[in-house]
Amino acid sequence: MVSSMKPRTLCILTVMVILFSPSAILADVGPKPSMEFNLIYETTETVTLIDGQQLQCEDESCSQPRPLEQLGPQGFYCEQDSCSSLAYGYAPYQKLVLNFSDGTRESNVFEAGSYHARFDVRVTDTGLVIEERTSTALERLPFFLVALVLTLVIEVLAALLFLLVTKRPKSVLTSVVKANLISLPVVWFIFPLLKVFLLVVVLSEIFAIVFEGYFIHLLNKTVLSLKQSFILSIITNTASFIIGGFILFISALFLV
Repeated sequence: MVSSMKPRTLCILTVMVILFSPSAILADVGPKPSMEFNLIYETTETVTLIDGQQLQCEDESCSQPRPLEQLGPQGFYCEQDSCSSLAYGYAPYQKLVLNFSDGTRESNVFEAGSYHARFDVRVTDTGLVIEERTSTALERLPFFLVALVLTLVIEVLAALLFLLVTKRPKSVLTSVVKANLISLPVVWFIFPLLKVFLLVVVLSEIFAIVFEGYFIHLLNKTVLSLKQSFILSIITNTASFIIGGFILFISALFLV
């Protein structure tokens, strides 16, 4: 009786630790709202970009602006010819304030028309003029491929641990890989069309767990019950949520 309870107890404890870990506030390797700014210099003299802020505004007048907070991978980063930001969620309106070698320039208040927004920013002698460009799925492909590899590594290792503990055949790992090859493109390219970050995260996580649970069970009915398949799906997806978030957090530290 004791030996039969050990795998089940370990799985339950693993899920509880994952779900209640402080790291769970971090985003996983799914897509996050982002903005990219291509700086086009139209100044009389050559200027050097020092630093800047992306202000968050609740109204079109930007009466109470607040800088985008640095929180894990969330933040605003700049180089000489470009700036970018990633966030758990943006305010309705945005404004750029960039500090150059000859002074500070401010942009007009603007909105992002897509989940992954791209802008051209014309740097003039007196200010910043922002024009949004259309962002295509092809431009996000490199980031998706990195996320895919990272997700597969994390979830296969988590699944392997589950299979070793529950003494199930390692052939199940093949179905874990197949499930992710189907679910992750949907999470990255379909759910972001909703644009609301919290809604995207919640629905995409639910979809990934439910789809992968059923898919894994469908391909392994003789060795995994539906309940076991769902436990496996919860463990693998939550592992990628936390570990992926931790990796993003560490990466962000090197960008600051």
